[in-house]
Amino acid sequence: MKQNTKIMSEGRFALILLAPTLLLILGLLLYPLIYSIYLSFVDLNITNPDVGTEFVGFRNFMDNLSDPAFWNSLKITFYFAVVTVIGSLLVGLYAALLLNSKIRARGLFRTLLLIPWAIPLVIVGMIWKLILHPNYGSLNALLMKVGIIHHNIAWLSDAKWSLIMLFLSEIWRSFPFVALLYLAALQTIPQDLFEAASVDGATKRKAFWHITMPYLQATTLVLLILRTIDAFRSFDLIFALTKGGPANNTEIVGLYLYKQGFTFANFGVSAAGSYIVTFLILVLVFVYIKLMKVQNIS
Repeated sequence: MKQNTKIMSEGRFALILLAPTLLLILGLLLYPLIYSIYLSFVDLNITNPDVGTEFVGFRNFMDNLSDPAFWNSLKITFYFAVVTVIGSLLVGLYAALLLNSKIRARGLFRTLLLIPWAIPLVIVGMIWKLILHPNYGSLNALLMKVGIIHHNIAWLSDAKWSLIMLFLSEIWRSFPFVALLYLAALQTIPQDLFEAASVDGATKRKAFWHITMPYLQATTLVLLILRTIDAFRSFDLIFALTKGGPANNTEIVGLYLYKQGFTFANFGVSAAGSYIVTFLILVLVFVYIKLMKVQNIS
């Protein structure tokens, strides 16, 4: 009986110690979530406080769905997500396979791999803005030196190149995270399987497709989900590089919602749009999981 009393008192003491942290988490996460849901159903007249807040139901959602700019931003976001997710997975997998092999200074390269991922997104945007500068950017200088181009190109002001440059910068930023997860998964594969496959006469390509890739399926699913969510909520990098220009050619849905809220003061429309995007992400995650299950069954 004394032991039970002691355990209960220790549990209560632990709860008291955790209470400030729990309250902080609730304040930082739960309150904004509830308030954003509230905003999505009202018209917040911040520019005219005397009018007050008006309940509008689903009008904010309909305003988004009837706005061609919203659909255009979703289309650009979809392109951005497809290219950057696939690109980061391919580059990250290649980097992980390279760093998992027996190469010189492997530890150094693994450390250097963390640099693009560790740099804050705004700083990454500033770095790429300098690289892509039309007058003194290093990319133009390099391409002119090797003779690929003969005049400077305004990469971020050209409608044809601006989105491509965003793809490249996002892949460069995100592939180290993919490589680290793939590298961790590669190191869990028993080497006996590769030795047995080699004895049976299997080539390295066959061993990769029949041994390595099945072991990486779970990691690939996690990365698909995380990278898709990351791509749909991208904002910092694109805001630092193009702010959606030229002519809204790079205005992904995050920038569209930002402008609705903080440029046009349509906070209800911005909040409702964010929940539409959240629903789309949940649908994509559901599709990923279903496709992976079907592949495992087959």
